Amino acid sequence: MAQHRCDICGAEFGTLSEYRRHMQTSHPERAPSAADLEGSLSGIAYPATRDALVEHARDNGADEIADILEALPDREYRDAADVARAFGGLRAREDKPTDKPSIRGGNAAMHSKSLSAARFASLFSGIEFPASVEELTAHARGEANDHEMDLISCLPDRRYSDMAELEKAFGDVKETGGS
Repeated sequence: MAQHRCDICGAEFGTLSEYRRHMQTSHPERAPSAADLEGSLSGIAYPATRDALVEHARDNGADEIADILEALPDREYRDAADVARAFGGLRAREDKPTDKPSIRGGNAAMHSKSLSAARFASLFSGIEFPASVEELTAHARGEANDHEMDLISCLPDRRYSDMAELEKAFGDVKETGGS
């Protein structure tokens, strides 16, 4: 007999951990969106102070939005777009995990000898081919960090005729671990 039942879909679970996993994966809690923000502030007269925004949201029954608005800078907001920009700024400053790679491809991204293809292409954007390792190094020097410069220094010392040839050599360097 099931001990835990989902109030949303009716699924039943024998253990609390199965129920919790179901809730996290099947019915995740939705974060407030910009549309939720706009709806909770509908009808407010602008310009409005942060405190007026908070009070208006609470009056509309949007306590979660009001809690978020309390974290906005204490100033006067010209219009809904001004509030939305500040709201987006809060979300941009949230702490992001730096040590948790994604499931697919994350281990490679966290590996000390990795460099994404996009980053590689940006480092050599605009370089004229054919190019030697010395020219590649000089081109990337202002943009690349120390780790990237180490990888570039591991490229075989020769002239590269185009980006495809350089990418192949770089792939070989990555496979050998940069040695």
